[in-house]
Amino acid sequence: MATFVGAEYIIANLLIAMKKKHNRDSISLEELSSAGVYIQRQSLKRDIDAIFLSSTDQLSTAIFDFSDYFEYDANRQEIFIVKTKKISDLESRFIGYLPFNVLTFLVKAANEAVCSQI
Repeated sequence: MATFVGAEYIIANLLIAMKKKHNRDSISLEELSSAGVYIQRQSLKRDIDAIFLSSTDQLSTAIFDFSDYFEYDANRQEIFIVKTKKISDLESRFIGYLPFNVLTFLVKAANEAVCSQI
């Protein structure tokens, strides 16, 4: 049975990777879209039984629902980590609530996407 992975997990893991790899607190919508496609393709290639919810509507809902972690700058078209949050806050909230194989895949794929796609 497939695991549904919410857009908030994709956003959080990409922001964590961006902060660790590039010391950036944000990701543009274009970068997010590119990374989302990369993650979905890699999940199919690696036979990960998960569906990654990354449509525009799902991303908007995630930003709104998790506004204590993410904020959106419409002028820059970027999603930021809220200034009062640290990477450890995102890790505590968005790492560990998925099945282990999906979680390890998502963390690895997010890091790959940030290193190779962004």
